[in-house]
Amino acid sequence: MNILIDGRIWSLFSAGVGTFFTCAIMEWAKQRKNDIFYIILPKGLDTRYELSSIPDNIKLLDYSKQFPKRLPNIIILQLLVPYLCRKLHINMYYSPVPHLPYFIPSKVKTMVTIHDVVNIEMAQTMSWTNRLATSIFFGQAIKKANFLWTNSYYTKSKVEAYYPSRHCKEIFTGDAADRNIFFRRTLSEDKKLQIKQAFGIKHPFILFVGSLEPRKNLKFLLNIIPDLYKEHGIQLVVVGGKGWKNTDLKDIIESPSFPKESTIFCGYLSNEDLVMLYHTAACFVSCALMEGFGMPQLEALLCGCPVVTAHNTAMIEVAKEKDGAVTVEGYDKEKWIHAIVKMLQERPNVNLQQLSDYHWGNIIDRLTSYLSHTTSHT
Repeated sequence: MNILIDGRIWSLFSAGVGTFFTCAIMEWAKQRKNDIFYIILPKGLDTRYELSSIPDNIKLLDYSKQFPKRLPNIIILQLLVPYLCRKLHINMYYSPVPHLPYFIPSKVKTMVTIHDVVNIEMAQTMSWTNRLATSIFFGQAIKKANFLWTNSYYTKSKVEAYYPSRHCKEIFTGDAADRNIFFRRTLSEDKKLQIKQAFGIKHPFILFVGSLEPRKNLKFLLNIIPDLYKEHGIQLVVVGGKGWKNTDLKDIIESPSFPKESTIFCGYLSNEDLVMLYHTAACFVSCALMEGFGMPQLEALLCGCPVVTAHNTAMIEVAKEKDGAVTVEGYDKEKWIHAIVKMLQERPNVNLQQLSDYHWGNIIDRLTSYLSHTTSHT
């Protein structure tokens, strides 16, 4: 089978969807060695993706020199996909986001992945350009695609609720972390001290990983940090939160009453540095209002780092009733402080066997069966 793939995510680095796409494609190509995977790179390959090796049956189609740099990826794909489907005798077109170019030949099966429904339930948190793009393509792709892939059962339930009239009735679900990177290691106390010194960390710390978009709710965490720091000597380390001075977080952090030494912003880090922080942190904390999956929670648990996370959306699937994880309902300040302090005091062990469903090998094996089964019934 010849599979054409929207690879724009490899042209523009994205920690979340990019990790999903990289792991999925690599494992898919590994398991389906007789299939050819043609990946369209509208703007070339972003060097921030740590691709150690690419299977021989993955073919990168680099169009970075054939279109103007300012031409949007969406336009490039509209021009390329119908042409390449015919030229390469494509059997399936796959997009890791809900976008299907127009004029794809009818004989070509299509599949899209839906990671969340933020554009519907929290549209106010998105940029106007993203809102415009999703308003044009999101629903159209979901309704039209032959196959649908959601990252969580929460996202699946939302797709079913918002799009009852769609071509694909049976939705596939699966997501996982990269276990070649995120796994438990043994670090000496000296090594942990070196890691803390490298980032200027002087006390036990909780770790936040994510962007500064409002739905991540970092504002709430920053509002409880003064109490955690002053009463319990707990620092906060923020990974991925770069550019806070241009957000509404500025008023909190620059307030005279906010202890500046309580919070350290690391910006974006390499996976290796992030893994070291997962192994050194007292626990990982997420107060997010909505998550389509909960990747940092899973990464932390795989590294043996306990998790305190909000009891909502897909985060419940990852953390609820897992040894080493606790979910907190609502956003009562005292409840969160109690949960975090208790986690640091008890330091429970993470049970990795409870995370066996989150494995890319198993997911792609199920995906192959899904594609085969669904095709036979269409």
